Amino acid sequence: MRRIAFASPLPPETSGIADYSAELLPALAAHFEIDLFTGRPEATDRALAERFAVRPYAELAARDEQRPYFGLVYQLGNSAAHHGEIHRLLLARPGVVVLHEYMLHHLMRDLTLALGGKAAFREEMRYCYGATGLRMAGRILHANDLPEMWDFPLFERVVDAARGLLVHSRATRDRVRASRPAAEIAIVPHHLSLHGTAPPDPGARARLLAEHGLAEDTLLLASFGHLTAAKRLDVALGAFARLRRRHPNAAYLLAGEPSAAYAELPGLLAGPLGEGVHATGRLPLPRLLEVMACCDVAVNLRHPTGGETSGACLRLLGLGRPVVVTESGWFAEIPDDCCAKVPLGGDEEDLLAALLEELAASPPLRHALGANAARWAASHHRPADCARGYADFITRIADHAAAPEPAVPPLAPSAPGDLPAKLAAALGAALAELDLDEREPELAGALAATLVDLGLNRGAG
Repeated sequence: MRRIAFASPLPPETSGIADYSAELLPALAAHFEIDLFTGRPEATDRALAERFAVRPYAELAARDEQRPYFGLVYQLGNSAAHHGEIHRLLLARPGVVVLHEYMLHHLMRDLTLALGGKAAFREEMRYCYGATGLRMAGRILHANDLPEMWDFPLFERVVDAARGLLVHSRATRDRVRASRPAAEIAIVPHHLSLHGTAPPDPGARARLLAEHGLAEDTLLLASFGHLTAAKRLDVALGAFARLRRRHPNAAYLLAGEPSAAYAELPGLLAGPLGEGVHATGRLPLPRLLEVMACCDVAVNLRHPTGGETSGACLRLLGLGRPVVVTESGWFAEIPDDCCAKVPLGGDEEDLLAALLEELAASPPLRHALGANAARWAASHHRPADCARGYADFITRIADHAAAPEPAVPPLAPSAPGDLPAKLAAALGAALAELDLDEREPELAGALAATLVDLGLNRGAG
C-alpha cells in the first residue's frame, strides 16, 4: 500500500482540526499507509498512537528524503499555535494542503511578526496584494483587529507553495481562484462524524436541565463551539431576549470556550442580554454531542466568515437538530430545507427574532427541519466518501509529479519611475479604503477593464 505523510494537530490538542483529523484517519487508512506528524507525538490520543506511527514534525523531511512518500498532506488552519510548524514544513517540502478556510491572516501575521517583525508582515502583504497590501499593512498593524483584514486573507503564499489544495466548500474554492485562478483545487466535503454517538438517552435532557436549574418544559436554545465575536452573539442574544418576552420558559446555552480576544462577551452576559443564558465552557466531544442532542433550536451565526466549514454545525445537522445559520459562505451552501437562514443586514436581529418565534411556536416545523438536515448530512458527508475524495486527489497530484504546474509568481514591486504602475496602485489602495472587494464584482470588473483600456495594467504587478 502507498505511504503518505499526514501533518496535523491531533487530540488532545484543543483544535477543531485535531478532532477532524482523528475522525478522518481511520477511513483514509483504507487507501494509504499513513505516518502521522504532529507537535507532541508522546501525548497523542492512545487510539491513534496504537494504530499509526506518530512522529514529531521535525522528522518529516528526513524520512521523506530517505524513503520518499507517495504524498505529503498538510492540514492548515488559521492559528500559528496549531499550524505554524506545518506552514514551515509546507514551504520546505511542498505537498497537498487541506485548506480548512481561506482566512489565514492571523496565522501569517503571527508568523511574520515573530520571525521578522513589522517589516516581514509588510512584505507578506506586498507579496500577496502588491502596493495596496503594503499600504494597508500599516493600518492593520496599528489597529490590530481592523475589519478590513478580512479582505486580505493572506493565503496566497500557501497556495503558491502547495502542489494542490483540498477545500470543503465552493466559497473557499471561489475565493482562492479569485486570486490564484490556476490553482489546482478539489472540493471534498467536511465529513460528518458523530463519534460513535449512542442512541438518545431519555434521561440526558432531564439531567442537563436540572444541572442548570431549568424546568422540564424549558425551550432550550444553544450555540456551540469557540465563542468569538464572529459568532454574532450580540445579535443572537438580542433576538433571544425578545423571544423570552413571549416564551419566558426559554433558556440559552453557550457551550464553548470564550475567546480571549472576545472582550465584549463578559459585558454582554452581565447585562440584560445575559438573562436566561447559561455558559458551560469547553466540553469534551462526547459530552458536547450529548448536549447538542438535547437542544430544541441551535443558533450558529457567523460573520465575517473566512470560508470555514463549521464542524459543530455539521454535527448538529447530523443529529437532526433545527439550526439557524447566517446566509453566508459555506452556511449558504446548506440546502434551504435543512436549516433556517438569516441574511446579513440591518434587520438581521429582527429576522432572527421572527425565525426563533416561528420555531418556538411549531414543534412540527422543528422536527421537519431536523429530519431533512439529518438525511442530507448522512448522505453527503460520509467519512468513507470524503476519504475517497482525498485518495483520488492525492493520487492525481502524485501522477503529475514529473511536470508540476508552475507556481503563480508573486506580485513584484514596481520600478520607481513606472507611472502607470503607481497610478494603478494608487487606485487599488483608494478602492481598498472604500471597502470595495469581491462582493462588488461588477464594479471591480468594470474598473479593471478601464485600467486595461488605458494601459495602466502594464507593469503594475
